[in-house]
Amino acid sequence: MLTTPWALLALASVPVVFGIYLFRTRSRRREVSSLFLWIDQSQARQGGRRLQRLQLPLLIFLELLVLILLAIAAARPMIRIESMGRPTVIILDASYSMQAGTDKDSVRQRAVDDLHRMFTSQIGFPIQFIYAGTKPQVVAGRARNAAEAVAVLESWDCEAPTAAIDAAVSLAANISTPGTKILVVTDHPPQNDIAEGKILWKAYGRTADNLAITHASRVFQGEKDRLLLEIANLSDKPGPLRLNVIDPTRNTVIYRADREVAPMETFRIRTGLPDGIGEIDIRLADDPLSIDNRLTLLPPSRRPVQVRLGDLPGELGPKVRKAVETSGIAAVVDERPDLVFGSLSESERSAWSVRFVTESDTEKLKSFVGPFVIDRQHPLATGLSLDGIVWSGSEVPNMDGVALISAGTVPLLTEQYRRGGARTLNIQLNDRLSTLTGSPSWPILLWNILKYRQDRMVGVSVSNVKLGAEVQFVAAEGDGSMDLTSPQGVMTTHPISGGSATIATDRVGVHRVRAASGEYSFAVGALSAEESDLRRAASGTFGNWFDEETLRTDFQSIAWGFLLAALTLLSLHHLFVSRQSNG
Repeated sequence: MLTTPWALLALASVPVVFGIYLFRTRSRRREVSSLFLWIDQSQARQGGRRLQRLQLPLLIFLELLVLILLAIAAARPMIRIESMGRPTVIILDASYSMQAGTDKDSVRQRAVDDLHRMFTSQIGFPIQFIYAGTKPQVVAGRARNAAEAVAVLESWDCEAPTAAIDAAVSLAANISTPGTKILVVTDHPPQNDIAEGKILWKAYGRTADNLAITHASRVFQGEKDRLLLEIANLSDKPGPLRLNVIDPTRNTVIYRADREVAPMETFRIRTGLPDGIGEIDIRLADDPLSIDNRLTLLPPSRRPVQVRLGDLPGELGPKVRKAVETSGIAAVVDERPDLVFGSLSESERSAWSVRFVTESDTEKLKSFVGPFVIDRQHPLATGLSLDGIVWSGSEVPNMDGVALISAGTVPLLTEQYRRGGARTLNIQLNDRLSTLTGSPSWPILLWNILKYRQDRMVGVSVSNVKLGAEVQFVAAEGDGSMDLTSPQGVMTTHPISGGSATIATDRVGVHRVRAASGEYSFAVGALSAEESDLRRAASGTFGNWFDEETLRTDFQSIAWGFLLAALTLLSLHHLFVSRQSNG
């Protein structure tokens, strides 16, 4: 490497010397009577202003070589001392925008080709690799030579919905020694300036126009499946939208769209699906990023929550029944319930229950008007607002479990875990002195309870999910483990603890779960508008590893070799000139 490459400007002297030999004096023949009156009898052939036939003596090659060697020496050429090479941490962007381009000219492939070159010249060993996906992931082991580093690159998959590069850089700084160099490989420039000497940031992206599926929803409403799609034109100019919704079982197109989409426009499609249709494929026309052009959607769960209405105090019975029947996700049954409002029978110990705690002694009742403390991280709080609600109850209720809604220190709704994974929701409520059941918050609360139970029924919690989200698998009694098969056909076995297991979605396509209780499946799609936006992609190198300390400790100057060669050629030049003069 050259530490002062601007010194190569000295090579401009090469054409100057060459021009001296190119433009030579043109002599004319003249006849005279005698030469004793001439001061200089030799013909001047060392320069001039007239162009004549090129005559190149050996001396010009020596002079040009000397100038070239001196210019290279002034540029301070350095070579790495292999025994002194510093260890390196390489952060690889694992987001799916790295797939942009063709198979032979994608962002990832350009990065791999450049890294192969750097392994033999610029990067020190050992190398610790970190994948920058949704969360940074340290690759097990360290590459101690180029062959091991290339093997790690072969397993570099780019399907994450985002790249946590800043978190990966922080992780790299924490797990490395002070002298370790950090290389970031991505498709976009850094947002902040890069300090020299520690981090080298290399981007291999290219700006491109892209249409992407950014949202997809398939729900069961009434008696039909409803499909909602959002297609975004992530470009500064109009683009053609060619969309096909295909039934792969029958290989037929069930919906088609062909139109032009304005710059940065999001086109929404709402349509019903034919009865009895199963899996569907959604396809866009080809563009620079293919992963967001195709999506598979599975049928949503149509099994309603089986609800039994038991003994409920006061007028709560009709109000609970109305909320359950109009929810669209539950059905009232008399046996084998999933959820019981009221007391459980001996045969229903595995069912969930909602227990209403009502204080009849008016002297112990107190009306609470807020502010109410709500655990917003819990599913029961989704869309729930208790502003303006009057909620009456006892300050000393008979309630167990963890408080989810409370008025100060008084619990109003608690969750209690029971053996086998079942749960009991305790609600303290005096309907006669409260306004909760007559407000819009009542159906929201009841719907959240039903949805909470539905999401934790045996099987997977959702049929369709975004890439990077987590899927809960709720096991039945006797399920000690599950087998998960990825869209690529790779099967892994996962233990089940506490009646459920969490599945990380890191691959696009249909995943299949198999347990003793049955087989289940869910589909994953790349639905990130930010990651599909290729307008910010760029190529370039930012930052610099080679500060003065690194050059002093890890590199050795070889300028002396070029200077020695220049001196040798100068001595040879002087010898030739001396011989010509003596002659």
